[in-house]
Amino acid sequence: MPTPSVRPFRSPKTAGPLIAVLAALAASGAVVAPAARAAEVVERILAVVNDEVITEQDLQIVMAPVAAQYRTAYTGEELDARLRRARQEFLQKVIDDKLVLSEAKRKQVIVKEEEVDDMMADVRNKFPDRDTFLKAIELQGLSEKKLWNRFRDQLLSQKLVSFEVKSKVAVSPGEVSEYYKAHSDEFVQGDRVRLQHILVRTSARTSDDARAFAESLIDQIRAGKPFEEIARAYSEGAEASEGGEMGWMEKGQLLGEIDAKVFALEEGGITEPIQSSLGYHVFRVVQREKFSLKPLAEVRAKILDKLFKDKLDARIAEWIQHLKKNAYISIR
Repeated sequence: MPTPSVRPFRSPKTAGPLIAVLAALAASGAVVAPAARAAEVVERILAVVNDEVITEQDLQIVMAPVAAQYRTAYTGEELDARLRRARQEFLQKVIDDKLVLSEAKRKQVIVKEEEVDDMMADVRNKFPDRDTFLKAIELQGLSEKKLWNRFRDQLLSQKLVSFEVKSKVAVSPGEVSEYYKAHSDEFVQGDRVRLQHILVRTSARTSDDARAFAESLIDQIRAGKPFEEIARAYSEGAEASEGGEMGWMEKGQLLGEIDAKVFALEEGGITEPIQSSLGYHVFRVVQREKFSLKPLAEVRAKILDKLFKDKLDARIAEWIQHLKKNAYISIR
């Protein structure tokens, strides 16, 4: 299992390492420390970057998600070796973060209190109540004030990176087109169908009654009643209010028997009732497309995002190396 990378400079909406830890605790309903209880965390200094100090706690917070992942997958010497490697990699990440924070403070980047308050509120709202939130941050060795300060520092770094690096990155339409041509294999799509669906559940009726009812609905559709109308009136599936509309499905996405029967139909074709643990399903193929290359218009945004991210990552790495040349970095 490779060590997941923890990239700095994430926006408040995408959550940095600390927010990710708190969000995971909120989602699980558990209040568990990632590695050790807060009282046991040793606040020893691991490194100094200009005027910024990196403590053991800083490293543990950033490492928490991957450390928890490793502890569920490995034991003994293998676990120890992977945690040691991860520790070195994550320490470098924290050094980079502190380097950027130091530069942001040197350049007197301004963050409004209201911006930090919004981040705090967003995280607090992920928890069922205030007490659970306070227990969660306490187990990370934090108080509300310390958490507030960390979020402020995160925003300082984000603003500096946005101004110094992100604002200078651009991707031209030509670059998008060139990538599309050179990586066409990434945009190949197999056979796919656009489906409508009706479900008749067996939870409130016998299997025979459910099948008979499904067959009666098929008879109505074949007699000329619109599938959408029947689905809205009688389907017990999640898509009933949308007229049974499921959207596009590629071959292999559906359960084996359903997949085989659906892809045996031409456009406009309707399956006989297909039984599952839920009941009986009826599918109609609205449209069908064969193996083809997705059009550029459909994948343009995805390519643009990828190229922008690649350029931004490269520029950030280059910029950080430049900062390091004039920085004081001491690893204890």
